[in-house]
Amino acid sequence: MTATLRSNPSLRRVLAAWLQSCLGTGAGYVALLLLTVRSGGSTWTVTVVLLADFLPSIAFGTLFGAAADRYSRRLLVVVGNLIQAAAFAGLAFSHSAVPIVFLAFLAGIGSALMRPALRAALPAIAGEAKQTAAAVFDTCRWVGITVGPLFAAGLFYISGVTLPLALNAGSFVIAAAILATVPTGSSIATAVESGRSTLREGLAVGLKAPGVGAVIACSSGVVIAGGLLNVCEPLFATQVLHGSGSDYALLVTAYGVGMVVASALVARRGDAPANVLATRYVGALLLSAVGMGGSAAVGSVALAALSFAATGYANALLVVSETQLIQIRVPNSVQGRLFGAKDTVEGVFLLTGLVGASALVAA
Repeated sequence: MTATLRSNPSLRRVLAAWLQSCLGTGAGYVALLLLTVRSGGSTWTVTVVLLADFLPSIAFGTLFGAAADRYSRRLLVVVGNLIQAAAFAGLAFSHSAVPIVFLAFLAGIGSALMRPALRAALPAIAGEAKQTAAAVFDTCRWVGITVGPLFAAGLFYISGVTLPLALNAGSFVIAAAILATVPTGSSIATAVESGRSTLREGLAVGLKAPGVGAVIACSSGVVIAGGLLNVCEPLFATQVLHGSGSDYALLVTAYGVGMVVASALVARRGDAPANVLATRYVGALLLSAVGMGGSAAVGSVALAALSFAATGYANALLVVSETQLIQIRVPNSVQGRLFGAKDTVEGVFLLTGLVGASALVAA
């Protein structure tokens, strides 16, 4: 991968922009949830904020995915980053539930717009090293989830949640500025007829590709468990384990460490055939079950950190293997639609998990 980065300045810029943005997002995510709790929010308020972040993927994922196949992917990525920058800049000055929910929804729109376009553009930028680039791309994301919350834990002692939110806004501005200079390859305008890019078309792309439909179906089920975990994490750390906000940040960091290790190992191994990716995926499903089950049984922050790390390791393997399989089996000209449809379907299942978690906790 080092040789690829040396010979591909565009890929270097993309990964640098993505890494610093992920670091800001990791800190901003923890700060956003704590801001919601400290504004007087209940479990349901946390759920609404999380829904505001993910609902745009359900509502607009297919539309934005189709746009990534028809229009400039670079433009969509830049605009998506700027929308998220504006949202988190506003969150830094918010103190009540209504503006927090609105701005979280705005940030979700920016993320839903950017995500399929950037995923679809990456193979064209990386060239022959597209599988390895996908693994490094996800490694950057997990590094952000790991180091960002740890950074936020220190900032909480200085400024509360304000500074992490503001720094996250700045990271999106920097990412937009860098990515505006990167050629992302040509979108195939003829691949999408105006007004005909539907959820059914996006899913049809995946169902026709061997193994891709099964993986998307499994991942949609896993997303339900992820929704349960997202709602319960801050409550588990601060109420069940009687920890502080920094203890919560520590658990999120442990989860991210597992992600970083898994995706870095995949990147180091390089490209793999589809049968190897399928084996990794099944193993990751089993490990995820073990990690989440362990979290339910522990009684201390230290033990919870170990179970969270195992779950994070499994989640990274799931995501990277899925992305690599899509890159192998699906033509790049229609990947935007597939990623958009995938976001929509998984968003529906995430909604199920988030609402179910609040109902279970309340009961």
